[in-house]
Amino acid sequence: MDSASLEELYFATVLELADHRGHYWRITPTLLEGDDASRVLSPHTEAFILTAENPESAGQFSPEENAAATASLAHELDHASVVVRACPGYSLESDHVEPGFALLANPDDAPALRDYTMSLARSYRQNAIFHLTGRGLGLIGVLRPELQGFREVQITPSSSPVTAA
Repeated sequence: MDSASLEELYFATVLELADHRGHYWRITPTLLEGDDASRVLSPHTEAFILTAENPESAGQFSPEENAAATASLAHELDHASVVVRACPGYSLESDHVEPGFALLANPDDAPALRDYTMSLARSYRQNAIFHLTGRGLGLIGVLRPELQGFREVQITPSSSPVTAA
């Protein structure tokens, strides 16, 4: 898949993230005017978001291989000294849900956390990660460094967490 198409595929992903009070929020990239995502990130200021599924966006992993990769990444994060929240991603056009993880940061630890998240993404063969700030959602290329982009986001309440089928 060419980079422009892959970038659009990434920005067709809706993310879900709970705030520090446990309220779930749907984060939808938009080309329109967006909302401030700070309330979802609080008390942190940004998050680096990754998954372990579908390495290289090839769609060649079986459901069992995807589940094993997700469990492995979850285990690594459980033993790391980072603040993590579940952050599944999905498409509004399908019922596919990909488990994801948001590593929360503040300005003083964001550079190191970005490097750590990118290292994890490389080891799980991910093309890119997301970077959520109060301003919106950035795309940071990992295996495909040319993948770079930014969208403002619409933030809407979600009644319950989405789960993988």
